[in-house]
Amino acid sequence: MFAELSIVSGANTSFLNSFRSGGTLASISAANPLFTPPSVYNANNINYPRYQEWNLELQQGLGQRTSLNLNYVANHGIYEAVQNSGLNAFCGACMGTGSFRGLPATAADPRFGTVTEAQSNAVSNYNGLTVSLQRKFTSLQVQANYTWSHALDEISNGGFLPFNFLTNESVLSPQDPFNIRRFNYGNADYDVRQSGSLNYVYNMPQFRGFVSRIFGGWVVSGTLFVRTGLPFTVIDGNATGTLASNNFGGALNGAGAYIFANDLNRSHGGECGDSATNPATPCLSLASFSPATAGFGNQRRNQFYGPRFFNTDLTLMKNFGITENVKLGVGATAFNILNHPNFDQPVADIANRNFGSIISTVNPPTSIYGSFLGGDASPRVLQLNARLTF
Repeated sequence: MFAELSIVSGANTSFLNSFRSGGTLASISAANPLFTPPSVYNANNINYPRYQEWNLELQQGLGQRTSLNLNYVANHGIYEAVQNSGLNAFCGACMGTGSFRGLPATAADPRFGTVTEAQSNAVSNYNGLTVSLQRKFTSLQVQANYTWSHALDEISNGGFLPFNFLTNESVLSPQDPFNIRRFNYGNADYDVRQSGSLNYVYNMPQFRGFVSRIFGGWVVSGTLFVRTGLPFTVIDGNATGTLASNNFGGALNGAGAYIFANDLNRSHGGECGDSATNPATPCLSLASFSPATAGFGNQRRNQFYGPRFFNTDLTLMKNFGITENVKLGVGATAFNILNHPNFDQPVADIANRNFGSIISTVNPPTSIYGSFLGGDASPRVLQLNARLTF
């Protein structure tokens, strides 16, 4: 280890001396066998993101206890951030099949390695329609919501942070560094086409005498949520790794610049179901894709969808009167009371032996464990509650 440190230290000293004396890339490389051109990160023509938003909402009462609400919401974003990590990328015969269409044969500036530039030239669009129905009974209140929507963009989640954290990573850099819209404009990472929710609160009626002590004061409430799956992109991990060593800032450099696989069947809009949890029945077939050896291929970002999500919670509380204005409520909440498993997207890398198979579950968006803390909240979780109202 000390010998390696000595070699690196000596190479660094030699590089600094050569650089101070006006050495060229060729002379510095000849004098320092361990020298590699440095990678750089810069920002160019940065603007604050801008958004235009509009909506139209209609409300209609249906009798004294029922209301219907229709709300159309849309927005358009410009000057959104993107990290372009392929500006100095090259590929002559790096894939073994001649030049890689879209990239030059040699680096634009061989004095540097990967050049990543923060830009603000991405756009986004969203359209959504929500229908809400609310009904109030004597002891029961119910609200149901349904949303159809479509979110499109070139880079999701602000351009710097990935939205996906488990099986697949978010694409955070342009596929074609010289034309961001060409391959990247597609479904947003969080594009949920359809979602529905239901919440209810039931106050059990008051009884008299001994019966009231047992059945009176109970409150039953709960939520139900269901949505369609989240989108993902089928990538070629081998091509991504190869181009990462040719100044294309791929996943190995943390830039999320994955090379998309070729979709032979152009099977856009495919959705994977829970059956892909069985390795014998993957929802994507290698026969439908080919490696990206000749160019960026024909696939747009996020054209395939993972499994649907379903969850329902139930809370049961009993209120005890302490004084006229003070009540003590005790009870329990069962999160995912049906113990229904929800699954992540299938493996989307054609170079992975698990391609097309689902290998992990997902947690609900929020839980008693909090978010992003690593706790497994996917199975049923029971929480005891006590509440003092005054």
